[in-house]
Amino acid sequence: MGFSQGFSQGFSKIKRYILWLMLGLSLTVFSCQQTLSQAAPQVNVTLLSAPLMPLTQPGPWGEVSHLISYDHRLWFANSKVFGNHNSADIYSYDPSDGETRFEQHLFSQSTGDPTVANGLLYWPFEDPRFSADRGEYMVTNGDQWQWHILPEGEVFHVHAMAHHRDALWASTGAWSGGVQRSTDGGKTWELVYTHPTPERRVSRVTSLVPLGDRLLAEIMAVHESGSKVLRSQANAFQPIESWPNGKRVNALTTFQDRAYGVNQNPDDSYSVWRTDGERTEPVTGLDGHRIRDFTATDSTLWAVSSGPSAQQGYLWCSNDGLDWAAVQHFTDMRPLAVAVHADQVYVGGRGANGHGVLWGPTTHQVSSIRQPEKPQTLPLPRQVLPPLDVQQQLSALDAILSSPETYTAGNTQDVLAKTLMPMALEHTPAVSKQLAAYLQQPLPAKSAQLFAGNASAPATYVVQWYLLWAMGLNGYGQVPLEVLQTPWTEPANDREKYWHPAPAAAWTAAQLGQDDRGTIGAIIERLTTQTDPLWLVGDFVGALHTLTGEQFGYDVAAWQQWWETL
Repeated sequence: MGFSQGFSQGFSKIKRYILWLMLGLSLTVFSCQQTLSQAAPQVNVTLLSAPLMPLTQPGPWGEVSHLISYDHRLWFANSKVFGNHNSADIYSYDPSDGETRFEQHLFSQSTGDPTVANGLLYWPFEDPRFSADRGEYMVTNGDQWQWHILPEGEVFHVHAMAHHRDALWASTGAWSGGVQRSTDGGKTWELVYTHPTPERRVSRVTSLVPLGDRLLAEIMAVHESGSKVLRSQANAFQPIESWPNGKRVNALTTFQDRAYGVNQNPDDSYSVWRTDGERTEPVTGLDGHRIRDFTATDSTLWAVSSGPSAQQGYLWCSNDGLDWAAVQHFTDMRPLAVAVHADQVYVGGRGANGHGVLWGPTTHQVSSIRQPEKPQTLPLPRQVLPPLDVQQQLSALDAILSSPETYTAGNTQDVLAKTLMPMALEHTPAVSKQLAAYLQQPLPAKSAQLFAGNASAPATYVVQWYLLWAMGLNGYGQVPLEVLQTPWTEPANDREKYWHPAPAAAWTAAQLGQDDRGTIGAIIERLTTQTDPLWLVGDFVGALHTLTGEQFGYDVAAWQQWWETL
């Protein structure tokens, strides 16, 4: 390759990387923008059986979102929705006794839209922190959890998962947005759609909604004009041409054979539309209000809206999707999400104190809805790959780690992840033992260049990061305690992307079930003796919860007291 050709390709990749970052920022900015003039609606409180009240503020992060009903409990995420941040904690709320439970810490920057399929709950990683260019998600039966990747295609984000026509679907974002499908619960995946995206442009498929026998998707592609709602046709997706031109669509939801969504118009105003897949019409009953989310039962469509201040939030309902009534005014929280569980409506959002909050009925309710059967024990879906020549793969890894070019060519993360992925999915102790042996291996470079040279980190840290990623997916091995205790010295950056081994070690130790006293003690010692960022504390308390089942959350003093009594 000549100098001019190599420079051109490198420059192109750098520009695309910048565009990718700008698109990520636009998702946040578009979510925060307020260009609507909101007239205060008349509130008809009689349409609610009882006013909603604050129920729980379990975590330290700014928003409660992604509400979903599963296994007699209402599940939700507590994270920072707006902006890059390494926070994503999953909780559940039981209306029968008012108990809130910490369920799982996700190694992700926020979460995508979850789904229930075949008795299991799937949580996508909206922005996996390992940055291995593979989509990631977790699946649970309400008790056990498993971590998986999408082995097909290049994926930076898993924005949503959906269950449709006996298959599991995932919408993804990278340089080109895509849709993947699994017909065996996540054991295997196939890439069924890649959005046509010109060079030097970026696209994402950010939501999936079943509508009859079709699947609708929202495409985020700022370089395109026209409809941003796609409809499945065989193994392709085509725009619904009757949907109005816009920048993107939020809150896609189906109700009574129509899909509803919030269109961000070219002038950055917002309007609600609905479609049956062919014809599209405006929903003017919500004009002037920034709708954040919809949810539906057979007879009622619910919505929440919020404005620039915490005094402009409303809960809405409609029986036909066109005529709307405001049924509650929120004066001290900003609604972001709405869901129905056990015939009751719940709202998640940002509280006046800056912490995420869940609102709902205060009278304890026992669900009368028959829940689908769920697997009671492992195994949950376990991914399968063709047989692997382990020795050949290890030899290739040794060559990669020993080559200076691995660290200077500009995309160390890509080289390591691609080399390690087959071994990560091998699920054998012998492989993981070999991977662990590389954690302390001397390297031929001090620094590693990442993301087309736009970022860098110590080479030892980067190699440890991706070895720990592979060990955690493999499911076997032992994380050295000295890696868990590596002091945090990283300066903050706007992307909140780090390749420091300590958080990766905490995550992997939890995935491996490494619950010996030495490991638990090392984590407790770190929590009580080191001054880590709060999100890094979240990584360690998440690991402690997984390893012990205790419910102390971010209460470090409670963890220390518990440990001292053992």
